Amino acid sequence: MATGEWELREEDDYEYEYEFDLDNPFTSPADEPIASLLDAEGHHAPSVSAAASAARRDAAAFISKVRFGGELAVHPRVAYLALNYVDRFLSKRQLPCEQQPWAPRLLAISCLSLAAKMQRVAAVSIADIQRDEEFMFDEASVRRMERVVVGALEWRTRSVTPLAFLGFFLSACYPAPSHPTQVAAVKARAVDLLVRAQPEVKMAEFSPSVSAAAALLAAAGEVAAANLQAFQAGVAACPFVNSDKVRECGEVLAAACGVGPVRAAASADTPVTVLGHHRSASSASESDWTVGSAANGGGGEAKKRCMGPPSHWG
Repeated sequence: MATGEWELREEDDYEYEYEFDLDNPFTSPADEPIASLLDAEGHHAPSVSAAASAARRDAAAFISKVRFGGELAVHPRVAYLALNYVDRFLSKRQLPCEQQPWAPRLLAISCLSLAAKMQRVAAVSIADIQRDEEFMFDEASVRRMERVVVGALEWRTRSVTPLAFLGFFLSACYPAPSHPTQVAAVKARAVDLLVRAQPEVKMAEFSPSVSAAAALLAAAGEVAAANLQAFQAGVAACPFVNSDKVRECGEVLAAACGVGPVRAAASADTPVTVLGHHRSASSASESDWTVGSAANGGGGEAKKRCMGPPSHWG
């Protein structure tokens, strides 16, 4: 079959602990969860070159087909985690696509199978998701490829994705009083934006924390426009937030998801961007995104909530 680093070998069965929550990737409570997430995100973020590869394009297309394939449809979070595995695998290893054009599909199937197990949903039927293909991989081949994938991931199958940062930003930065129903709606919309934008190659340019912040601000602009300015101030006050990157990521999200201007309470001649900024030609400036800038009213209190224990930031 395949040759080289990723060759499928007959090996002893492997076992690893299934089930994890994309919102909380840790196996046990962390003393300083946000610091732990920030430490880990660099090990889980895909490379831009991997995201732009032909192998990734083909694997993503197969996962998308399965996700939206009528009765074959899988849960969005399973598809999301599967593509994350694909990205992380391709950041470590290359597939010989020219010699073995079937390799990206085998990778996608194996990552879907792994993601379904980790999410504890109904098992993906290897036969069903391949029923329209010219040739099919058997269970043994898929399981061997799973082994190759988890080996490339160094057994870090509990991916740190943007979804893991949503709870932090909402708890630390969302303005009080926070209404549970509204916060849940903002989070749900942010998840939807992240899932829809994941196939976009340019999303690989942003760290998971940046992607999470941008998605939440975009969601708040749609769902809770009245709280957007204070929420922006809270996010900008976080010492680890690169506000320029958040703005750039918001623009990519807007383009990838086809969302229009936020419907916020603004005058007709003051357009609102997907991140909710009330901007005109004369007022738009990078200072809107400066951490702790005067334009971000209420940033002082938000910064206190966001900072947490001093040991978080050194």
